[in-house]
Amino acid sequence: MMIKYLRERTETLHQELEQILIPKIKQTNTPAAYISLLQLFYGYYYPLEQHIAAHLDTSFPGGFEQRRKAPLLLQDMGVINGSPVEPPPLCTDIPEITDAGQALGALYVLEVSTPGGQEISQILTHNVPDVSKALTFFESYGTNTQVMWDSFAHYLDGYNGTDVQKARLIQSAADTFLTFKSWASDVK
Repeated sequence: MMIKYLRERTETLHQELEQILIPKIKQTNTPAAYISLLQLFYGYYYPLEQHIAAHLDTSFPGGFEQRRKAPLLLQDMGVINGSPVEPPPLCTDIPEITDAGQALGALYVLEVSTPGGQEISQILTHNVPDVSKALTFFESYGTNTQVMWDSFAHYLDGYNGTDVQKARLIQSAADTFLTFKSWASDVK
């Protein structure tokens, strides 16, 4: 039950990241502030997704492309801005990813947050005028969110790497939470 181990071993780190991100989300109350919030996520997601994609096992269900979130962030920024935007600065302190297990650990951090995106969308819709057409990142899979999460969790539970590989997967998830927290803390 890899998903259970990941939750147990990273729960505190997940909560610490949320303690940084949730106030930023709740304080977002203008289109410019919303673009800044999206830039924060893009700056971390884009480089991390590049490394995940380079190392994810080709047997991953449905491939990785449908799970990429960075393009959704750029799309939402463009909608709010009224035209395409230049990509914002990127985080250079991302966790080491050299194999499929580490890629899965990092992807866990990105995927575990998707179910909460619906709640975040409601907060943003309430706080930011005219944001409803620019929520593709937070709504990511829409009505398929639970199906996408379940398929990811099932795949993780079937991961049958060695004990060393499993430990590296869990460490990768922990490192991803830590580096994302550091990035989110530093971005104003």
